[in-house]
Amino acid sequence: MASTTTISASAASSTPSATCITIAPGKNGYLPPESCDAILYYIPSFEAAIFLCVLYGLVALVHIIQAIIYKKRYAWVLIMGAVWELLAFIFRALQTRHQNSEIYDTFYVIFFLLAPIWINAFLYMTLGRMIYFFLPERRLAGISARRYGIIFVTLDIIAFLVQLAGAALTTNNDANDAETKTVLLGLHIYMGGIGMQEFFILCFLGLAIHLHRTIIQMEEMGQTGMEQLQRGRFPWRWLFYTIYFTLGMITIRIIFRMAQYAQGTSTTNPVLTHEVYEYVFDAAPMFLALIALNIIHPGMILKGPYSSFPKQSRAEKKEQKAQKKAFKMEKKRQRQSPV
Repeated sequence: MASTTTISASAASSTPSATCITIAPGKNGYLPPESCDAILYYIPSFEAAIFLCVLYGLVALVHIIQAIIYKKRYAWVLIMGAVWELLAFIFRALQTRHQNSEIYDTFYVIFFLLAPIWINAFLYMTLGRMIYFFLPERRLAGISARRYGIIFVTLDIIAFLVQLAGAALTTNNDANDAETKTVLLGLHIYMGGIGMQEFFILCFLGLAIHLHRTIIQMEEMGQTGMEQLQRGRFPWRWLFYTIYFTLGMITIRIIFRMAQYAQGTSTTNPVLTHEVYEYVFDAAPMFLALIALNIIHPGMILKGPYSSFPKQSRAEKKEQKAQKKAFKMEKKRQRQSPV
């Protein structure tokens, strides 16, 4: 989960002025911040939204083609990230022509909010496959290759839920002191969730660097079974560099979201009153991350019989469950038996 929560301007105006006024929507449904029904603090750009639609549409199409060419079924996770970014800006374009529409604003925020989760999850799943591909023991730091994606995707979802809980608390619109404290608490929880997400990314980065160093050592020692390193069109190191770059783009996005509300949620906060910040520090980094994964797609490096996890039959899965159950029962019997 690249993911960070986007709190809309309507939610950010958590302590509206008691003297807000009713104003008829102007061109493209624009309402100034002092309006009681204001959703945005600025006039969104139709041209910028359409431009992002085109870019994300093209990058999504390329990822679909690459998933087919390289036969990487799990790449659907990355495709979902690109498609959700595309949907976000489709609704953004619609919102620029109906700026007082809460429906368009809600869908824009939801898709913009959730899209990076898919990109983050793809990186986590890719690392597990790299461990399975490069290391003969099929495990790193005592964890099997299959478990890496499961563990980190689960942690990313937890961080997202914390962010979502904080964002929900910022939707209070009452002007009393109690509700103001609730909104501030929500912002603190939200930012804590973002910090948690970045902590998980740093842990993941540490493991990726550990794998990188391990492969270099194996290569220098001339260990057998390293013929995988010569497969593909590009040197294997390029895939690591692409992962590092993508994590860097996600981190830029996280830092931006933390800084966005560090100054509060009033109309004096320039980050909330200028659309360009979200485009430069959120939409652009995610687009560059997707482009990087186009240029160096995991399918270009991970080729051959160990490039993906082998499928298990129903009988094998059933046997594994039976073995786990028997192991637990044996441990329980040993604990209960007298010494």
